[in-house]
Amino acid sequence: MKHFTLDLSSATEPLYKNWEFCIGSCHASTALRADWQQQLTRCQREIGYRYIRFHGLFDDDMSVVRKPVFGSELLLSFVNIDKIFDFLLSINMKPFVEIGFMPECLASGTKTIFHYKGNTTPPRDYSQWSWLIDEFTKHLIQRYGRAEVRQWFFEIWNEPNLGGPDSPYGFWSADMQEYFRLYKVTVEAIKGVDPFLKVGGPATSNNAWIPEMLEFCRESHTPIDFISTHHYPTDIVLGYGVEDSANFSNPLKDLSKAVKRMSDPETSEDFKKEYAVFQSHLWEHVDRGVLTEMTKRAVADAKGLPVYYTEWGSLAGLPSDGPFGASFISKTVLDGHGLAAGYSFWTFSDIFEENGQESHAFFGGFGLMTQHGIPKAPYRAFELLHELGNEIYKKMADGTVDVYAVKKSVAGALQFMLVNHHSLLHPIETESIRLDLKHSGSCISAEIKRIDEKHANALAAWQQMGSIEYLSKGQAAALYAASEITTEHLEYYQEEEDITLDIELPPMGIALVTLYFNK
Repeated sequence: MKHFTLDLSSATEPLYKNWEFCIGSCHASTALRADWQQQLTRCQREIGYRYIRFHGLFDDDMSVVRKPVFGSELLLSFVNIDKIFDFLLSINMKPFVEIGFMPECLASGTKTIFHYKGNTTPPRDYSQWSWLIDEFTKHLIQRYGRAEVRQWFFEIWNEPNLGGPDSPYGFWSADMQEYFRLYKVTVEAIKGVDPFLKVGGPATSNNAWIPEMLEFCRESHTPIDFISTHHYPTDIVLGYGVEDSANFSNPLKDLSKAVKRMSDPETSEDFKKEYAVFQSHLWEHVDRGVLTEMTKRAVADAKGLPVYYTEWGSLAGLPSDGPFGASFISKTVLDGHGLAAGYSFWTFSDIFEENGQESHAFFGGFGLMTQHGIPKAPYRAFELLHELGNEIYKKMADGTVDVYAVKKSVAGALQFMLVNHHSLLHPIETESIRLDLKHSGSCISAEIKRIDEKHANALAAWQQMGSIEYLSKGQAAALYAASEITTEHLEYYQEEEDITLDIELPPMGIALVTLYFNK
């Protein structure tokens, strides 16, 4: 049994829910879909997200810049962007504006990424790019007002450290110095319209380029208001743009070489086998709680600038849709409170087209919801986290169990978020937990809400259905019901001002325990 004791008279610190700052989505044109808008409206209402970030704002499917068939003058249209931003403001959200990708008529090359073919090349003419950014920024000020747009964030590009001149894939076809040039031209165009607009970068994968970015901005006298970067727990193994990552025979380390091996009939089968072995052992090398340590490093590298993680998640495939994903989220955000200025989980929905729209309800997609709007276990975890109060005690931990105690004074309540989490392919078992509370006062009731293999787990219900590819409306409704969080009465023992509770917590399970007191 894991035994934890809390003296309720001990010190607390503020709990700022920085994980509710922002949420991610796919690419801009999906935001014009009715089902996308319905799902985001629900996320904002039930979880409280304040900003949203997505790729491809300037992609050709948004019709922002185009060259007529007859004539040389470039034409601008911000109507589709306006439709998206108007909608966001109508549901009490704001855009975290990712500047990218390159409109084809401005691009210096033809390299693209993803099913929707976002162009990843630098501008052919930086004066034309500066003109676009200037016109775009002026339009935002004119339409939404200076006071509103000053509350937004402008992030230059996405993961420019992935790609490069010799890579057939990636988000940026050039090198770091060319990205810095793009950043400088872009920020100067934005700040030329209003110097108080918030602009930052480098929006890299795996916490990369932060010191280099700050050095460039200092030496070139280029403004930067915040640092943005991304991380996933497997980054520390895969490398992804950071040379000192703890790689172990990663067949994708040299992407150009990997592509050649995959394309060559004589080497493709060997490569597939090598990659399968690599993938099967990947999580053995991922330490529990690794993102918190990565965040501490990035915050230190930022030298006092606010840090925003504009993408993060477990990147664990199908287990991310179930209790593992829920426990991973809960541990990560509560361990990381007070570090980064804001987090943007990637993403809110499996309405997602990077590799084309998947047909299965569950496939290990990035979203908190399926494309049908069925909440996954991670969505329900964010709901429980949203219920927490705003004062947190020092964390208690033993083995794979973490206990986070939170005061919710407005409700006269004490809350415990219990998390039994470990990295995949690591040992974990059901844990018996005893909580002893000292100087608690008079408790009048206690309740528990669970997410685990048997509770609020639509993934398990879908698998029991036979992992159906195309859901009927009835099947979708049944899975929605299986995802619901239930509230159960919890027995406790009280002697004077001391309280004892016993809880069983399954592997990868989380539980929110709430005790109500006479105020």
